[in-house]
Amino acid sequence: MLTFRDHIIPEDIEAVRRISSSTGVFDSADTEITVELARDALAQQQNGDDEIAHDIRFLFAEQNGQTCAYACYGHIADSDSTYELYWLSTHNDFRGQGIGKKLITRLIEKIQELGGSKLYIKTDGKDLYKPTRCFYDSCGFTVEARLKQYYDKNDDCYIYSMCL
Repeated sequence: MLTFRDHIIPEDIEAVRRISSSTGVFDSADTEITVELARDALAQQQNGDDEIAHDIRFLFAEQNGQTCAYACYGHIADSDSTYELYWLSTHNDFRGQGIGKKLITRLIEKIQELGGSKLYIKTDGKDLYKPTRCFYDSCGFTVEARLKQYYDKNDDCYIYSMCL
């Protein structure tokens, strides 16, 4: 049974590392970024204050009690109701089961509950990320922009959006 949880717990730090590492898409630097964001989100939640420079939230998917996917997102500063999805990852052992789409659906519901009206996603232009871009297309996101050589000389950035 698939369930969702938006309350981060200390064990989620290693779950985020495990999930990110399993994908074969994120390199070690990307994995460490996701782990640091999870640490920041946990500290933000525990402290209940604004010591963290920006809004960081996590939504976790659990299959039969095992954390198998996450979405890391936040409210875009200086906007009324716009959010950005920073990272989305499903553990490789759970891919192909529709968990990512269900996580996106729950994420959209959560953002709407928070008063959000638009969601942005930035993703890599390398061939390795073509399945990711196809996934976002299949979820109903639209490419708003393609920034040439954003990440590297031969690596563009695709910016997707969805009005909620």
